[in-house]
Amino acid sequence: MPTSDPSKPPGERRASAGIHAALFFATFAFASLSVEGKLAMSPPHDVSPAALAMARFLGGAVVFAGAHLSLRTPRVARPADALHLAVLAFFGVVCNQALFLVGLRITSAVSATLLIAMIPVFTAAIAALTGIAALTGREPLSRRAGAGTAVALFGAAMLTGFAVPRLGDSFALVYALSTAVYVIYAKSALQRLGTVTVMAWVFGWGTLMFAPIGGAALVHEAPSWSLPAALLVAFCVLVPTVMAYAVNAWVLRRASPTLVAIYVFL
Repeated sequence: MPTSDPSKPPGERRASAGIHAALFFATFAFASLSVEGKLAMSPPHDVSPAALAMARFLGGAVVFAGAHLSLRTPRVARPADALHLAVLAFFGVVCNQALFLVGLRITSAVSATLLIAMIPVFTAAIAALTGIAALTGREPLSRRAGAGTAVALFGAAMLTGFAVPRLGDSFALVYALSTAVYVIYAKSALQRLGTVTVMAWVFGWGTLMFAPIGGAALVHEAPSWSLPAALLVAFCVLVPTVMAYAVNAWVLRRASPTLVAIYVFL
């Protein structure tokens, strides 16, 4: 973890402290989904993973699109940027959150959270294999990094009893992999277009992609939700979705993907 450099101006030291504070907040916000999301999908509420995911995507799209239009943040003009954002939406929203919620429903919150520890491992490995050293602030995979990756993989294998992971754990591992891809490849878009624009497009694309799966579930289930169920869903939209993604994107624009990934599983 980077430490404050006394030789830096006070403004830079404050910015560094602000980044770490924001990362802590985003970590707690994301972690709340493991508990509140599990409660929402368990009896007596029984919100389906598809409906909960759709509510999160749609809620995020509405909030970020509203901010994008009202604040007049940078517009996406190039088809290449629109395609880049669609890919980020697939890995960072659709594959990421849908699989996590499905896995969370059929495994324990503790197991799912422990398997998220693979995110920084996947991030370092992908960055090294694809040569994205500049984005992560790291050189290609060193012996130390390779040894650390091996230890982490061994730890994950211990969690699964050195057996093929259960279905729920498998979904959580794929979630970790998709998060790593998103964290690595989102930085360049965030630096070009800004946090609000990227989040508006990512959640807009994500809503369109997931609508054929989750749209019907949300329309069918939402009218029958009890007040506690609706409040849990609203919490999952506001805290681990809108607030967590916004803060995480703000930090990712300014810090290395590896640092962001490390905080995800704290």
